[in-house]
Amino acid sequence: MSAAPFEQSPTKLCSACGTLTQTVKTFCPECGTAYGEPGGGRSASFVWGAFACAAVSLLFFPIVLGPLAIVLSALAMKRKEPQAALAMGLSVAGMVLGFIFGAIASSA
Repeated sequence: MSAAPFEQSPTKLCSACGTLTQTVKTFCPECGTAYGEPGGGRSASFVWGAFACAAVSLLFFPIVLGPLAIVLSALAMKRKEPQAALAMGLSVAGMVLGFIFGAIASSA
């Protein structure tokens, strides 16, 4: 009975984050992007979701939409999406200003 030769895992380069790994898995262990997807297979959905929640939190439900925008911005920062830092700043500002506008509106 002969032993199977040692097979080395193929080296894969993630097109999204640039991580070079030896793996047989279909997803990058660093960022979760599927190997072989053009353009990294990522969209800026977290950034745009954060922008939308921050904008709406200025006038409606800052207690819910403000933290949601912050969480989406944090996820965008973790994935190293472009404009994630701007989304975080606008998320915090949208939440704080939403509370201030709400306090002014309720006292008038």
